[in-house]
Amino acid sequence: MTVVFFLLGCGIGYPVMVYSKNRGLIPWVLIPLIGYSIPLFTIGPHPIILGLYLPLAAYLLYVGQMVIRNPSAINDLLDLATKNE
Repeated sequence: MTVVFFLLGCGIGYPVMVYSKNRGLIPWVLIPLIGYSIPLFTIGPHPIILGLYLPLAAYLLYVGQMVIRNPSAINDLLDLATKNE
């Protein structure tokens, strides 16, 4: 049941990650992370809540390694964020 709940959380978190990614990195990726922290600190590390974090964490790790490999890529990410405003 733990695996099912974890996959359910990943399934719910993935569309949020796609929406946040398309809106821009800052602050749209940080808003769900702050929102997910409320149930994390009230309910605890339930598998659904941990599954919510996985897609955003994977995306942030991808962006981090992309910026480490090519530091000028952060300009493209910030341009995407300002273009949507």
